Amino acid sequence: MLRELWRVLGHAMQQWRMGKRAVCINGMNATCHEAQTGFLTTEVRLMSHVPTVRLEKPYLPTLSLDTSVVIKLVKIERGEALQDIEVQRGKRLQKLIFDLGRAGKLLCPESDQEEEYAAERLDDQVNGMFARLSQGISLNHRQGIYDEQVSRGMQAFAKKAESIDLPASSYFHGDPVRRLEEVRHDRFVVSVGPLKSPDLLRRRAQSKANIGRQWEQLRQELRSKGQTYERQLAVEQRGDAIAIVETLKKFEADITSGRHDFWNFMAATGPLMYRYFWRELRGQPPKWEGILQFFASPYFSELPQPYVASRMVAELLTGNEPIAPSDPMDVDLLSVALPISHFVLTDRRMELRVKKLGLDKRCSTEVYSMSSIDGLFAALEKLK
Repeated sequence: MLRELWRVLGHAMQQWRMGKRAVCINGMNATCHEAQTGFLTTEVRLMSHVPTVRLEKPYLPTLSLDTSVVIKLVKIERGEALQDIEVQRGKRLQKLIFDLGRAGKLLCPESDQEEEYAAERLDDQVNGMFARLSQGISLNHRQGIYDEQVSRGMQAFAKKAESIDLPASSYFHGDPVRRLEEVRHDRFVVSVGPLKSPDLLRRRAQSKANIGRQWEQLRQELRSKGQTYERQLAVEQRGDAIAIVETLKKFEADITSGRHDFWNFMAATGPLMYRYFWRELRGQPPKWEGILQFFASPYFSELPQPYVASRMVAELLTGNEPIAPSDPMDVDLLSVALPISHFVLTDRRMELRVKKLGLDKRCSTEVYSMSSIDGLFAALEKLK
């Protein structure tokens, strides 16, 4: 039930984070952003002190799979027409994951990837394949991980601490290593099928199309203006602070005019929750001024999820390649997978982008695609 709630809440809150790009473009040359609503009037300024972020990975090697890889494994299992080399690699990968998982030597958790395949062809089979590969072990919803990192960053910011500690448990439902030990000898894995609420599916598809289109429009505009990666990265690093302001302005306008939209309310729950948490911390400066200073500081931008996402988005928006509809979701999922995993198997475009940005080294994660999968095979064989 809790996971279903996160699916709904996460969808709404992702909109103010994803949609912040349209706001950022207007202020890309500014050194600060003047935010004015009935809730707040404050400046968003970048702060210089950079804390050390210490993220704990699971002590068992952990592999994250791109959804496209799992879909291909299903097609192989069904005997669909694929190239011989694809079939050979897919079968070997599946056997390695199964064997190492059963031996208690590898974690292969599922994240909230069902948003990519729910209501699509083979969705039930893909869901089943994820369940078998992961043995029922899953990551928290990405929004929950984001909120956990924000709360720990806020605590450190309030105390002006030198470091931020993020335990591996902040990423998982329970202890994944203990859970693997409990289930690895079971003959069956019980899983819940993908959520197929018509309204949620419709909104998700609409959101995916709109965000992909907005990002591509921004990319073209930025390219025409000669925007550099470095300048856009600076914009991305204060984007969440600006998005909070814009979300609250919309929320306030709706309340003032008597409009009551469920999804707008859900989107505002994130900023309102951060305000409550900041008040409980007795953070200074008080109220929104302190919160926005946090979101514009390295105590936020150095957190794993925003660190990875901001760099990938800046690269996408200033790059030569058109934005693909799947790119925003890929950024979201990789910003979770890269920091917590030891190995990531993604598509070739994302593999090259991650390595170009040095995010694999930053996260101490080996990143592969089907084109370079022999390196992953060699690494997994050593675990036997």
